[in-house]
Amino acid sequence: MPKIRRFLDICLGTTCSFLLLSMVVILSWQVISRYVFNDPSTYTEELLRLGLVWLSLLGAAYSAGRGSHMAIDLLRDLSRGRFQKLLKMLVPISFIIFSIYVLILGGLHSMQIASKQLTAVLQMPMSSFYAALPVCGVLLILYAILNLIDVLKEPMNTKTDSDIDQPLSMGE
Repeated sequence: MPKIRRFLDICLGTTCSFLLLSMVVILSWQVISRYVFNDPSTYTEELLRLGLVWLSLLGAAYSAGRGSHMAIDLLRDLSRGRFQKLLKMLVPISFIIFSIYVLILGGLHSMQIASKQLTAVLQMPMSSFYAALPVCGVLLILYAILNLIDVLKEPMNTKTDSDIDQPLSMGE
């Protein structure tokens, strides 16, 4: 499993880095063409919008896979044993359900609706924007399954009340 995660991390990290670098180059060209040549580029805005959509969704999948997504873990940290393990399993299971219904099924439906629409300048199908949703959904499911396997493999936390960190008194 670590090899699969490492492969996904490298592919996704490289893709996100390439997208970000491309967006910086395109944005630089847009600024140069507008202010230096006084002839604004017409296609850069659409390319940047497409890059932003893909970078945002791929970055979300990457951060969820690395466990660096936003989380409220107070209840999980206060619980012990089986309940704590169940709470840790709740996040990947939620990601799987969300990915299937919202990102994959909703994204495919959006792609179908937008397939006949074209962007104004580049005449690209609008479905190229919406294609990021199911791709991100599949990546999120892969990462969620890997995270779920990691949670199931870890031993249960059986800390006692005496193990809970006590606040330091003023004299210490």
